[in-house]
Amino acid sequence: MVKKDRNILTIILLLGLILTLLILASNTKKTIVVSGQDVRNTISVSGSSELSVEPDKAEIYVNIETTKETAKEAKDENARVSKKVTDALKKAGIKRDDIETTQFRINPKYEYSRAKSEFIGYTVTHVLKVTTTNIDKVGDFIDTAVDNGATRINSIGFTLTDKKQKEMKGEAMIRASQEAREKAEALATNLGVRLGKITSVSESSFNYIPFVSRSFAMAEAAIEAPVATGISPEDVTIRATVNVAFEIK
Repeated sequence: MVKKDRNILTIILLLGLILTLLILASNTKKTIVVSGQDVRNTISVSGSSELSVEPDKAEIYVNIETTKETAKEAKDENARVSKKVTDALKKAGIKRDDIETTQFRINPKYEYSRAKSEFIGYTVTHVLKVTTTNIDKVGDFIDTAVDNGATRINSIGFTLTDKKQKEMKGEAMIRASQEAREKAEALATNLGVRLGKITSVSESSFNYIPFVSRSFAMAEAAIEAPVATGISPEDVTIRATVNVAFEIK
């Protein structure tokens, strides 16, 4: 009796399996599933853009270096010169909040000759970051810093303010999306299909490259010749890429 029941159960399972296979075979609509979502007939393209934009912000890194026999003497002298430079820059039009310390260090200093080294004192290095949106006066600010005791201009970076960066990002994205649509339309025409609605849009990347001028000799040149320093910044390069997918009909 038990054997007969097992045979009946086996027959039922086989019939169920055959019925399932018949249903699947009769379904002629093919569906590709990726990560649990149906993939429709689409054209996916990317568009990119590159803009050259005139910078509206400058960051000047001013180096103030002093060397004395003792660390205290070097520190005190550096503080005096730093205050003089800061006061002069404020008088020239830089806001106090736009002058900040980015580096401060005290190191022993040695002079080397052959295999011999001689201790000569301590060097204090103070680096100020000076930010301004008055691009036309960058050269004047450099002269002001050097004339009041700065020993070197480490670098000058020309960038964008947050407001202009946001504005230019929007413009770059518009141009990149326009290029993406043009690519999709060209592909659709070539394939003999029509574009439908957009199914997805994503920002692939956005970046801009500031123009940085490393001007280590500027302070020495300004000291030797009392001539106004002229600075002509290059444009900032902005790049954007977007990915767009269209339905096709």
